[in-house]
Amino acid sequence: MNEAEAAQLQAVWDGYLDSLKAAGAQLFRATTPSDPLTGAEGIRHLSRLTRMGLLSAVEFSDPEFPVLARYVDEVSKFGCDNPDTIYQRAVLNPARRYRVTGKRNTVDYLSFITAKRDAQGYTHQVGHLDSTALKVDADGRFEILLGGEPTGGNWLPMDAETQSVNVRQTYLDRTRETPAELKVERLDDAGTPPVLTLEKIKAQLAAAAGFTTYCASTFTNWTEGYLAHPNALPPADQDACLKAGGDPNIYFYRSFWTLAPDEALVVRIARIPSCDTWNLQVDNYWQESMDYRHHKSHVNKHTAQADADGGVTVVIAHQDPGHRNWLDTAGHRLGHFAMRWIRAAEHVDPTTRVVKFSELREGI
Repeated sequence: MNEAEAAQLQAVWDGYLDSLKAAGAQLFRATTPSDPLTGAEGIRHLSRLTRMGLLSAVEFSDPEFPVLARYVDEVSKFGCDNPDTIYQRAVLNPARRYRVTGKRNTVDYLSFITAKRDAQGYTHQVGHLDSTALKVDADGRFEILLGGEPTGGNWLPMDAETQSVNVRQTYLDRTRETPAELKVERLDDAGTPPVLTLEKIKAQLAAAAGFTTYCASTFTNWTEGYLAHPNALPPADQDACLKAGGDPNIYFYRSFWTLAPDEALVVRIARIPSCDTWNLQVDNYWQESMDYRHHKSHVNKHTAQADADGGVTVVIAHQDPGHRNWLDTAGHRLGHFAMRWIRAAEHVDPTTRVVKFSELREGI
């Protein structure tokens, strides 16, 4: 490598690092809470978004050799990730045809969406298939064709702008259910991947930085928008949720919570309609789910205990009040929280009230 080539390589890397500064700026807004925990988690949040950007734009970005990659897990979180859900995504080329093969197993809810993004970064659904319509053989195996014309089996359309297939696997009980085993492949022989070029890695790093900056900005903007109704849980902008890659079967409620050390937030769902599932979760300010490996930070249709009248009461508090549906704030004094209905017969709006912790204990 000569001196000019070395300088060009250095410029590519330096350009990537410089482009991340715009994402970092999202951590230092005038509206950002000043407590040390939120600040420390903001830095970690940015590191997680950087890792996800590199995975999506560098490691798993080739539609000629697609991989159903998992970007969100126990330590990579963003955008109000559901603790009950496995999220997977594969990049597609609309000029190709693909096949997803798998074994259904026992995970409660499974959905597939072919999607595209517009110039503003919004996601638009092209096709949708979920576990209610998925055709599975006696052994639980299936295949889904992507693109081309429908053949009578499982099929998802692709249009001229389709860019990905997105998968959600949602548990009722992680300890008992087995996720689906999935694989995606091109229907024609792709050969072997070409060697990496400087121009290609430059473009990939630019896309990675764009992902990181977009996510850091978008979800922080959303949290700021919820500051107008703290401790309430109104319906979210459903269209905005879909444009961010949401599932059309999911109806969202999203907001901001803040509690003094001696306060608790009581969330009441008056009745539970027929539904695939529902869940309620407490997140940090950056819309990351809490560390659900070590804190009880969410409940769902399976784990929540009902009230005598069939409704459900959930208590968000800094310490355990002895309530059957307590959600732990995990040392946070504020954050984001959300509720989902998945394919519900109706959307029953939750109500909320802030009470003194001592009053709550007296009421149990």
